[in-house]
Amino acid sequence: MVRRVCLVSGGTGGHLMPALVLARALRERGHEALLVTEGREVERELLRRELPDIVEENLPSVSGRFSLPWWLAKATVSARRMLRRERVDCVVSTGGRPSLPVGLAAKSLGVPLFLLEQNAVTGRVNRWLSPLAARIYHGLPAIEPLGRRALVTGTPLRPQFARVERAACRDALGLPGDGLVVLVTGGSQGARVLNETVPAALAGLTTPLHVLHLAGIGRDEEVRRRYAVSDRIVAQVRPVALDMDRMFGAADLVVCRGGGTTVAELTAAGRPAVIVPYPHHKDRQQLRNAEVLVRAGAAIVVEEKDLDLARFATLLGDLLRDRGRLEAMGAAAAGLRRSDPTGTILRDMGLSAEAAR
Repeated sequence: MVRRVCLVSGGTGGHLMPALVLARALRERGHEALLVTEGREVERELLRRELPDIVEENLPSVSGRFSLPWWLAKATVSARRMLRRERVDCVVSTGGRPSLPVGLAAKSLGVPLFLLEQNAVTGRVNRWLSPLAARIYHGLPAIEPLGRRALVTGTPLRPQFARVERAACRDALGLPGDGLVVLVTGGSQGARVLNETVPAALAGLTTPLHVLHLAGIGRDEEVRRRYAVSDRIVAQVRPVALDMDRMFGAADLVVCRGGGTTVAELTAAGRPAVIVPYPHHKDRQQLRNAEVLVRAGAAIVVEEKDLDLARFATLLGDLLRDRGRLEAMGAAAAGLRRSDPTGTILRDMGLSAEAAR
């Protein structure tokens, strides 16, 4: 029986990309998928490049801090109408603000709700919705006790992450097979601190480098100028990228934020990392994610408050000169890899290919 699944995601690529991976896998298994987002520019850009023909719904927008209760009521009513109109059989939330009204609407209609939590600390919206969920899928081992409805599956990633090969990835990106390659990514929206600090730190090194830098939409030209001051660095700077599997596969070292999806990509590709966690989550979500890798010996964490340019440059230089250490860290990351998160989730939901026939 073909099932209609509503995927809901909001805010960042870290929420949206797992939803798009699940949507594509559902289609391949003969099911139908629609997507609810906030309609942000970063979401529209990722959809345009990744899955432009998916049916997309946007909820009413929030117009001010004190309108949140009114927005929630209005958005929940809108979500109820949408779920009925589309005859949705189940809802999968990957996090973000739109998940709350859609989750409440699903519960009020008796539509099964499934949650995907990519982080080691359960996010606020998923924490609110968890009592209503049939199942909660965790991308990372949680630091809090897990209930009987929880299942640690890993985070859905593109199938290409399961078969990254360094030489092929470098060839596809026009990179040399034997040079040092650093990937810098601040997530789908970029990270100002990485855009400003990493080019300066790498420019102070004497080692020739190739750098892949994802700066965020509208920030790439400024970052490109920052790298231009060094004649030892060949930099490919993009606002965003869809071939993240190739970029991770090509890299000797990744400098990044600590989002749950980024951590999953590091483990899938088996790459060492220096992680600068986003500092403004009250629950220190990205730091807790990064600590999963640190405990395994796969990453080094530098908190933003401790980010000194000279010390940061020394750290990066020491790592890049020690190939053996980078390889050991990469192997430790690969040791945390989860097998087929997408298939595990869909089978648990009863949405395998066999169920679609």
